[in-house]
Formats: sequence, structure tokens, C-alpha cells
Amino acid sequence: MEQHPIPRQITSFEFKLIGFMTLKQFLYVVIFAPAGYIVYSLFPIPLINIILGFSVGMLGVVFAFVPINDRPLEVWIRNFWRRLNSPTQYFYHKNNPPLSIFQDLFFVTDPHKVVAHIESQKKLSQYLANTKQVMVANTHKQDVQKTINTPYEGLRVTPPSVGKPAIKPPVFNTASLSQPVGPTPVLTDEKKPFFIGEVKNNKHISLPGILIYVKDAQGTPVRLLKTNPHGIFATYNPLPQGEYTFEVKDQKNIYFFDTMKLAITDQNVGNIEIMSKEML
Repeated sequence: MEQHPIPRQITSFEFKLIGFMTLKQFLYVVIFAPAGYIVYSLFPIPLINIILGFSVGMLGVVFAFVPINDRPLEVWIRNFWRRLNSPTQYFYHKNNPPLSIFQDLFFVTDPHKVVAHIESQKKLSQYLANTKQVMVANTHKQDVQKTINTPYEGLRVTPPSVGKPAIKPPVFNTASLSQPVGPTPVLTDEKKPFFIGEVKNNKHISLPGILIYVKDAQGTPVRLLKTNPHGIFATYNPLPQGEYTFEVKDQKNIYFFDTMKLAITDQNVGNIEIMSKEML
């Protein structure tokens, strides 16, 4: 696996204070070099004392100048020792304090308080039932409402007797109202378009908002039509007989059409169907 260097911490950068060595490197060399000489001097066995003294001296050189994966040897030893002393199993201990709104709550378990609450609720319901207002029917309002809802034929108004003859209300003959007055109008035929057509794509889906330019033989536009939401276009004004050019354009430039030439007569009963020519 490819190794990537760890970004260097700028705050821990050590300056080279003594020649080409930092203060820490210089201390490693100063401490381990005399220690190697001491081991060489104190160990009595020849050749072995040379190997041990040289090994102690080289250990200081390794600590000072030989990094492993851009890390000093002391960092590896410190991490290894920390890993040996750290636990290998972790146990989850839930330590979530309750919410403040649920703290200092108490519950009533005394049955006497519960019974007192039920009795007070019954007394309150009984008091509300006894003091409930009863709506008294207003006979005058009922008579007025009945008079308003009564039909005109059944309404008989008796005027007060002041010495004048009573005026009878006029009586209408409702039978005559059902008969039509005058001749019945004759509905004329619905106006038919001069020619009608429909614009679709290659999937036979109607296309709204398509412009149709109708040009005569000289190339002069004589009609500008637009399809409705159902893809239908039509004109009700007649055109002279002849051959006309139909140029179809999509305002959104999504669909493309060929220019067509059609012969227009006095009676165009056929439906003009225009299809787009896109490939997809």
C-alpha cells in the first residue's frame, strides 16, 4: 500500500541551534556517546565490551538522525508503550442526565386525593346541568318566518277595517307562463372552419404552441396559425384556391418539421396532420 506523509505540525518545528543538529539531537549524541564509552570501560570481557559500547553509542545516533515514516524513534517507542498499557476492551456507560422539564416531578398515589377529585368533577357537572339556560321558543318570530316562507297564492292579507273597501291582490294565471311567447327561435348551424389540422410528434403526442406559416405561391405569408393546448390549428376565413406552403416552427426549438405544399380548395373536409421528424 502506498504511504503518504503526515502533514507537519508547524508549531512543533525545531530549529537547528547547534550546527546541523537541533537541541534534542545534540542531547541524544551527548548522552549516548559517553554512555557507550562507560559500558565499554566497565564490561570486562574483550570484544563483547566493544560490541555493547558501540551499540549504546549508535542507539543515540538512531534516536537523533534515523526517522521511521517521518517520525522519530522516540515517538514510536512512546506510542508502543502507551498501547501496551491502554485497555483493549471498552464498556459503554450511559450517563445522560434527565431533561430539566422532567426533574423534580412527583406522582400522587394517595387514593383519598383521587376520590376527592372524582367527587368534585361530578359536582361540577351537576351544577352546570342545573344552571343550563333553556331556550324558549319565540312564537312571534316563528309566525314571521312562516309568513315569509308561504307562497304568494296562499298568502291572504286582511287589511284593517277603516271604512274603505279591501284591495284584493292580483291573481296570476300560472298556466299561461308555461307556454312560449312568440315563435320558437331556430338554432343556426355551427360555423365550420375553412380547414383544420393537428401537429404531433413521432410518438403521436399532440404539440401545443407550434406556429404554422401559410404562404401563397409567391412566398407571401397569408396566415399565421398557432396550435391550441390539444395541438389543433384552424382558420375560419376562406382562402383562394391554389397551392400553399406550410412552414411549421417550434418556438422552443425542440421539434423540427419539413416544409409542405398543400392544395387548398373551396371545401377542405380532410384533417391536415403534421408530424415532427426528430429521430428519438
